[in-house]
Amino acid sequence: MMYRNSNHKVYMNSGDLRLQRRVLLIVCALLLALSVVMTVLMVRNNVFRTNTDRQLAQRMQAAVSSAIDEANRIRSVTSDTSSRLAKVRQYVYLMQQLNDLSMRLHGGEMGRLAPSQDFTDLISDLDAFEAQIQSATSPTMDIWTALTEHLTALQQKLANL
Repeated sequence: MMYRNSNHKVYMNSGDLRLQRRVLLIVCALLLALSVVMTVLMVRNNVFRTNTDRQLAQRMQAAVSSAIDEANRIRSVTSDTSSRLAKVRQYVYLMQQLNDLSMRLHGGEMGRLAPSQDFTDLISDLDAFEAQIQSATSPTMDIWTALTEHLTALQQKLANL
């Protein structure tokens, strides 16, 4: 309860002061609990993001290794060359999708696992290789070498993640 004396000063009784202290204590406790909860959520988010990044990189490394294995089986044009080339193309597409997914998760270039030029080069190699297989006009060793070199370079970039 407040009252005024003749000098117009405001005084509070001790009951109001105890209530203010309790309210202040409750507010401080709530803020402390909220900060603990927010810290826990941020740590969980960082752990999730780190695990996701690691898994995407591992899957991309597995895809490039599989693409290299398939490309190494294509050393000469045989009846299964087109199907093996299609498998390499599928692995390249998978790597592009993983790269795009990582970029979307990070909100842009920060999440890029591999440069887009690498995929452009690989698709160009695959298109040229396929065109040569269909026309059967020239040896495919130069294009096979370029394809395997681009895949190996991508594998080395991914190993450094």
